[in-house]
Amino acid sequence: MELYFEQNVTNKNVDERIKRTKLLSIAKTVCLVFAVFIIVSSAMLGDYFFNFFWIFLIFSAPFFVASYILGRINKRCNTEYDYVIDDEFIKISEIYYREQRKLKHTIRLRFIESVGVFDTEGYKKAERGVGKKILAIVNYEDEDSILYICYKTDKGVRKILFVEPNKGFLIALRRALSTSALTVFDKSISDLEKRLAKKEQEEAMSAVEGGDFEEESEEVSDEPNDGENE
Repeated sequence: MELYFEQNVTNKNVDERIKRTKLLSIAKTVCLVFAVFIIVSSAMLGDYFFNFFWIFLIFSAPFFVASYILGRINKRCNTEYDYVIDDEFIKISEIYYREQRKLKHTIRLRFIESVGVFDTEGYKKAERGVGKKILAIVNYEDEDSILYICYKTDKGVRKILFVEPNKGFLIALRRALSTSALTVFDKSISDLEKRLAKKEQEEAMSAVEGGDFEEESEEVSDEPNDGENE
């Protein structure tokens, strides 16, 4: 039986910071243009270009650096993720500006050593000897809902991947690791599953209450106003 699950992790900053995104994009472009302008202008000086090349390069370097930093900030604020679990792999894709998609990480399920909640005792044990930590999250504030996955690459390098799962992701991961779930999942998973289940119930209740309120508003608006009819 094949197992497939996909979770989309949306970034509210994409919608809330549209103007900021445009301003950062403009600032990045302006810095890059200035840097190129300095280099091109210096090239027009003929023989002096080779004599003073390093000076012109130093003048243009801050604009190149600023352009790069602004681009990274903008990209981070406009990055979303897709988590995919199938029979053999966890695949993490990054989505930029809701247009560009790139597969960034592929983890073999059989190479997963430990799974649990960030900053717990299990995590502190798992992070010892880890070569690299990978962030695939958009919400950095809710640390209690961040899941760590400690695994080995094909070359034997130990890494930790951080994700922010929903209830469905944990269920799918438990099924995918059915033969080793008891040894791979630490005790913190139970509390996380309870929190996610409660969160889903609250969101469902909010959606129902919101729908009822809209229906009541429509019913009130359809009733005739006695004062106006008089």
